[in-house]
Amino acid sequence: MAKFCTLASSSRGNSSWLCCRETSILIDAGISCRRMLTAVSQLSGEAAKIDAVLITHEHADHIGGLHNLIKKTGAKVFAPEAVLDYIIKNGCVPAGSSLTPIDDKTFAVGEIEVTAFSTPHDSIASAGYRMTLPDGEKVAVATDLGYVTEKVRAGVMGCGTVLLESNYDNRLLDMGSYPWFLKQRIRSENGHLENSVSAQFAAELIENGTSRLILGHLSRENNNPSLARQTALELIAQSGATEGVDYQLEVADYDNPSRVIRF
Repeated sequence: MAKFCTLASSSRGNSSWLCCRETSILIDAGISCRRMLTAVSQLSGEAAKIDAVLITHEHADHIGGLHNLIKKTGAKVFAPEAVLDYIIKNGCVPAGSSLTPIDDKTFAVGEIEVTAFSTPHDSIASAGYRMTLPDGEKVAVATDLGYVTEKVRAGVMGCGTVLLESNYDNRLLDMGSYPWFLKQRIRSENGHLENSVSAQFAAELIENGTSRLILGHLSRENNNPSLARQTALELIAQSGATEGVDYQLEVADYDNPSRVIRF
């Protein structure tokens, strides 16, 4: 049996967990080591074991707990080469850590095959991940992207389970207290996905085989879970898909593990 779960998902910290048989990996390590290992231990029912960490990009909400996690577990780190350079230069991992740069080639972490795809974000480099399990089940993580590129579409399409960013609502962003330049950054092609854009892509994914969808990386200031969920439900319904029949929809919790998806 395989399991997938977001451990936390917001601008204050991101980490997701995927395990399959004897292989346990994290996608991002943006919360404390203690929180990550405690969550994995509780979810797995045994002492936490992490074989690898896949890093999407170098922002603090994605690597804030990386150093202590690698020191504690010795897990391998995979990330875009420019991100690894940043991690090394800024002491974000202990000396002697196992660091592997990724490209567009598929690589294996235990029983899980991983393929990275670039995402448009205002970072040194940024990636999403498509993970294929031994039985052919596919899980994708695509957060921190200003728009859906063809590389993103190809990377995510056909995956049964997808963690997809639904970061902000246009109206709430307009009304919010953020300075103008920050609002422009969020809305840019290297920023984040707005609810309706995320929902439209979600509808496309469902039409192409996605049956378990998790909305993640919601802004605390410019979004809320009920709004993101309702926007997704309404736009997906326009394509003819019905929740509970054609797909399951979850909204990742800001600070705590969400419902475990089992395959």
